[in-house]
Parts: sequence; structure tokens; C-alpha cells
Amino acid sequence: MTKLLAFVLTVCLAAVPAFCAAPSIAGQGVKNAASYADPQLPNGSIAQGSIFNVFGSNMGPTAIAYASSLPLPTTLSGTSITVTITGSVNQCFMVYTSAGQVAAILPSTTPVGTGTITVSYNGTPSSTAPITVVKTSFGIFAINQQGTAQAVIQDGSYNFNSATFAFQPAETVVLWGTGLGAISGSDANTPPSGNLPGITVTVTVGGQNAPVTYAGRSTYAGDDQVAFTIPAGVTGCFVPLYVSVSAGGATPVSSNFTTIAVGTAKTCTDPNFPASFIQLTGQGGTIRTGSVSLSREATSLSIGGMNLSGTTDSGSAGFNKTTSSAYAGSGFLFDQQVGSCYVYSAFFSSTGTSTTTGLDAGSVINISGPNGPMQMTTSAGQKGSYSAALGGGISFPGAPAPKPLYLSPGTYAIDNGAGGADVGPFKVNITVPATFTWTNMSQITVVPRSQPLTVTWTGGDPNGQVQITGFSVAPDNAEAFFICVAPDSAGTFTVPSAILGMLPASAVMQGSVEGFLILSTGNTTNNGSVPSGLDLFSFGDSQGAEISVAFQ
Repeated sequence: MTKLLAFVLTVCLAAVPAFCAAPSIAGQGVKNAASYADPQLPNGSIAQGSIFNVFGSNMGPTAIAYASSLPLPTTLSGTSITVTITGSVNQCFMVYTSAGQVAAILPSTTPVGTGTITVSYNGTPSSTAPITVVKTSFGIFAINQQGTAQAVIQDGSYNFNSATFAFQPAETVVLWGTGLGAISGSDANTPPSGNLPGITVTVTVGGQNAPVTYAGRSTYAGDDQVAFTIPAGVTGCFVPLYVSVSAGGATPVSSNFTTIAVGTAKTCTDPNFPASFIQLTGQGGTIRTGSVSLSREATSLSIGGMNLSGTTDSGSAGFNKTTSSAYAGSGFLFDQQVGSCYVYSAFFSSTGTSTTTGLDAGSVINISGPNGPMQMTTSAGQKGSYSAALGGGISFPGAPAPKPLYLSPGTYAIDNGAGGADVGPFKVNITVPATFTWTNMSQITVVPRSQPLTVTWTGGDPNGQVQITGFSVAPDNAEAFFICVAPDSAGTFTVPSAILGMLPASAVMQGSVEGFLILSTGNTTNNGSVPSGLDLFSFGDSQGAEISVAFQ
């Protein structure tokens, strides 16, 4: 197996000694090997001819074992996988095996439909688990090997894309994934080259269509490549990127969302981060960040059959240290371009190890504003995390009476006195703008996922940004959420149906719908002076509202 194939397939494995216990497949443990999409999400089915992972226990040897040559075997180090669809029994081609995670290719000849999957180890089968086989369900491999953030993309010289190796507008590049669909011939051998017939592939980069020049297998079994040209005018370090595939004219199925770095120089530029900080993320070592925020949130929710309503003012601050690779691999999470959307989904992770530690920025964070002084404090065991309930409150049976609201429009001075053991002193001003109002909030109770959703607002900071967030949980607890970003001055934004369609239909639990919609505005500064002990320091305000909705 080449280094490249090992790179795009290997994840951190949690090895579990097999002993004599029977193999066991984890709940919702069958996933596309690139996207890790939950099986109950719209893009969570397994495509014919694709590489998939099975998570569980006692499924193989303690040490990972790879198939070393072609043709790929149907049994590897004692592990085999069987998929049964309407009476058709299909032996999968093994890629690697270990106690906690195995990978295989679903034969292209497997019938489409719902069925079961079984993992056997040393002749002992697991209990069956459900699987849905479809013609196409594409997943993009990501650098962090968890299906999010920076995609695995190469240029014509085989260089990998990153914030410190940006690609250019109008450049044709290649992304790696799996799940375009079936091939002719055996999936155990080197696949045929050429565009896969019968499918329509669309690549969306920063909300723009990117012309596709190739969509088919690579030279590796089960691995797909999609070559596309980066649209003109696209730039940024974390530009949203996803792929939609339709088979035989059916409704397109969208992949996981990833990002691509695009710029006119080797190191990309981003309006939300200083150039020196972007460069730092590619140099190894640690990244030290700090943030301070004042926020107001209006709530109108139904949870567990209980109605919660009210408005709260709060303050929060966080100071942390993490590895540069982990920070860059996260895609800086919610940093997005204005006008774009990004979809996140929950996925099974076998790592579970945090690389982030808190930094001491002092005993308290002081707030001084039009309505007097306040302080943010830390809780026991929460080093680097500061918070304060500034005013207001949530009404529900037995709740105390809300306190007066604190965050009137005006300027608030924030400081940490003499600083702390890890972070030096700072003093900044945060301006709370005119009151932000979600003007069509009361008109939204049900959101059809097949139709665009328009939200409107007034107030806030005309130079700030509005974030639209939708979150939905399926009956089996599969969950996904989207985030779209718009300029506050626009006063309106329409979430495309293609984005809404990537969420599951909302469950109803204990009489309450498991769907939420949040509209918030804010203005955050990342380019001010940085206190000693930090590499990046941001501060700002936010105002928003959260309501219960049913995504149908």
C-alpha cells in the first residue's frame, strides 16, 4: 500500500484486545470512510463500490493489519465482512482490520436497498447491524481524518492544500474521496480509469459552481478523484467546499462539508486572522488563543415538554493552548466567509483525547459599562474559562424572577488587571450596538427542508455579521447543523434548500420538537494588540435569539 493511500484511509485507532469475546458492531457504526456521516443522515448511506468503516470491538487483531497487495482479500488477519441485501449475500473486500475499527470496499455488484452487515473474526460472527446501500453517496477525505475542515486536495505537482500552501483561482486541482458509485469489473483490483458513467457531479466552492473536469476512480481500489477548477474571485483560508452527486437523474446527494485554502500567494489571507497568525499555524508547535465576548440572547424553546422563554445577558472569556496541527485541522471551526454556509454533522470518533489546555489569565475579568461594574470568574477545575451571568433570566415553572438586563447599547471596558500566570494584562473596549431584532421570528415554526428559508432582521452593528444556525436531531439521535453567515447590513438571508436538505427530519421527544433555529449578530476584532502569552486575541459582542422549530 502506498503512503498516499495509507494517508487517506488511516485514522487513529482505539485497539481493544479481542480475547474470546464475539465481535460487536457499535450503534450507527457503519460509515463512509471519508465523511463519517451518521447512517441516518441524508448522506449517510453506503454507496456501491465505496470504502466504508465499521466501528466496534473485538473485530480483528490488536495491531492494525493492512491488505498488502491486490487483489484485495475477502478475509484479512481473520476478519471478514458480509453484507446481505434482500437475500443477496456479498463478501466485502478487506482494506484493513483491527479490534476497534475495520475498513472494506462494498462490491459494486451489491444490490441497492436496506439490509444487514456482519463482521466475523476468526470464524465468530457479530450480531447483524443495519446498512443501506445506494448508487452514490460521496464523502470527501479530510486532513484531520474526521471528515471535517481542510479537505485532502492536491495540485498538479501532488502538493497538498493548506493555509500555508494555498491554491490559486482558475487552477485545476484534485480532491480525494469515496462513494461516486459502482465500476465495471472487480473492486478487488486496480479500477478502470475514466469518468464514471451515469452520474452528475457538482462541486461547490465558496457558494460558487466549480467546473468539474474528472470524476472517477483513482488508481487505487475504492478511492475516487474529482478534478475541478477553482472559480475566479474565490479567496480565503477556509473556503467551504462540498460535492453533490446524482445517479440517473435522481435527487443529488451532498457530501460532507470541508474547506479549501485559496489565495494569490502561497500563504492565504483571511479577513478574520492576521497574516502572521496564519503562517504560525503551519510551523508546528503550539497555538495560544484568547477571546472575550459580551452577549445577549432571547430564548423561546420547548424542551422536554417544558416551555422556556426570556432574555439573558452574559459575559464569557476563554484562554487556551493547543497544537498547531490540531488548531489548523479544526478549520478554526466557525470561521466562515460572508455569504457562505457550512454543514456540520456528528460522527463517531475513536480518539477522545483533547489536545487543548487552559491558560491562566488572572483571577477575574473586569467589566465596566453604562450600568456599572461586573466581573467574570472561573469555576473550580476550569482553568482559562471565565463567565458571568450579567442580567435577565429564563422563565419556567419554579424559576427565580429575572434580574434587570445589563447590556444597554454603549461602550464597555474589559480588563484582567495585572494578568495571570500565562497571559499578560490587557484592556479593550467592546461597543454594544443598537438592539438586534429578528423580525420574522414568530412566523417560523416549521421549516420544510425541500424549500429555501428566509430570515429577516433589523438593528445590530451595520459593520458586523449575522450568523444563521439550524440544528436538528433525528429520532435515533443522529444530528446535524448548518451555519450561514451574512452581512448585518443586508437585513435578510435565504438559506438554500440544498443546505437544509442535509439535516435530518426533527424528532419529537417528550412532546417537544428536537429542532432549533438561532439568529445572532456580532462584530469580533482579531487584529488588535495581543497580550503577552498569546498568539491571537479576539474580542467582541453578540446579540441573538433562539427558537424551537421542526425541520421536516
